[in-house]
Amino acid sequence: MTTVFQAFFSRQLAKPSGLFGRLLTARWLEKANAGMNSLTLDALALKPGDRLLELGFGSGYLLEKVLANRLCDFAAGADISPEMVRHVGARLRPYVEAGKAQIRDGDIEAIPFADGEFTKLCSVNTLYFWKDPQRALAECRRVLAVGGRLALCFNAKSELAKWPGHVHGFTLYELADVEAMLAAAGFCRIETANGDDPEQGLFHCVTGIAQ
Repeated sequence: MTTVFQAFFSRQLAKPSGLFGRLLTARWLEKANAGMNSLTLDALALKPGDRLLELGFGSGYLLEKVLANRLCDFAAGADISPEMVRHVGARLRPYVEAGKAQIRDGDIEAIPFADGEFTKLCSVNTLYFWKDPQRALAECRRVLAVGGRLALCFNAKSELAKWPGHVHGFTLYELADVEAMLAAAGFCRIETANGDDPEQGLFHCVTGIAQ
């Protein structure tokens, strides 16, 4: 993979756009993130009465699985990619029209939902692209009700560092640093589950409860 393509592909991972983003990045991400999505869903422990928000939903796979299996009462998503917002909005149209889902264009540092609107919140493979992690986590805390659960899934720093493309716009984090950031943002009972698969290698899912 050439340096030029690595840079292009890295930008697409951060913000899918155009035909490449819609047809290749989203589909590749759906397959590559399967293990991470599964671990995240386990960590969320969804139940009737829950309202879920996913930030940076990519292809919409996790949201569709939640909605199709009626794992909670309502599921919403926000993403900075207009291409993915259109794609997932169409994919989940029956749920949106039934009032069971909502898809919005939005940045994690300015989440387009009200204070305390959700009981569960997740984000998979997006941490590396956050410009201001503490502001992003403060926003996550804001839209969660007291007692709500955050699940943040990301590649281990040692794994992601092996891929040359990480130098193009990625910020890599040690697990302990992410756990500390959650605590500083007002989350307690912080726990970590780990996964390992051929697509992603070692990855972590850190959860915390909004105080």
